[in-house]
Amino acid sequence: MKFRFVGAVALSFAVAGCTHVPPTPFERLLRKGTEGCDFPMTWESARKVMETLEIDYPTRAQFWDAISAVCNVVKAGNKSKTIEIRVRDSHGVLRKIVVERE
Repeated sequence: MKFRFVGAVALSFAVAGCTHVPPTPFERLLRKGTEGCDFPMTWESARKVMETLEIDYPTRAQFWDAISAVCNVVKAGNKSKTIEIRVRDSHGVLRKIVVERE
């Protein structure tokens, strides 16, 4: 009986979305890099960029390409809440990613 209760509580937490994953240091570095060009992106956008481009280490070319793509769009005069960047992932495939501003 006790195991059923514990399982029900665990399931309710999982369904409710109470499991919050803290940002990785690489996501913090990506977000800090885009703040330099006056585009503070959301944590969800930073995570989406890292997962889409399959970036596992910040010295990868895709990491710096993502930062420069965001800065290029912002410098071109785009001041909207969301922007679309195009960056190649680790396999060389061109990916479109929508990034949100805080």
